[in-house]
This record gives sequence, C-alpha cells and structure tokens, in this order.
Amino acid sequence: MEKRNLTVSLPYALIGKAKEYAVKESRSLNEYVRQAIEEKIVRASGFDKARERQLQRLKTGYKMGSKGHRPVKREALHER
Repeated sequence: MEKRNLTVSLPYALIGKAKEYAVKESRSLNEYVRQAIEEKIVRASGFDKARERQLQRLKTGYKMGSKGHRPVKREALHER
C-alpha cells in the first residue's frame, strides 16, 4: 500500500495517552494511530452494511403465513 504523510493537530493530553498505549503495545505512535483509524473505519463500514441489510428486510417484509388475509377481526379477538 502506498503511504502518504498527514499532519494532524491533537490535544497534548490525547497525544500523551496515545504514546502511553503505543509503548505498552511495543509499537510506534504512527503504527498505533494508523491501526486505530483502520479499526474505526472497519467498524463503521460493518455497521453501514448491517443497517442496509436490515432496512432492505423492512422493505421486503416477512412471510407470516396469512398471505395478507386476516381470518379474524381484531374486535372479535378483544371482545369485552
């Protein structure tokens, strides 16, 4: 994969925490940030795919066995 440099401005506290976690994982800050961004993108794309799948299911609907016909009226089921 071809790489390109990117300049990002982050709060000092966030940079400090990121450096700590990178050291704990024996990785460079660059590797740590790159992986964090990649993971976020993968999660977001997975969510988008699942959302589209569910919206399509809502449009299509489910076969409930009645073929669109209601054999009994609601009022008959809930007589008082």
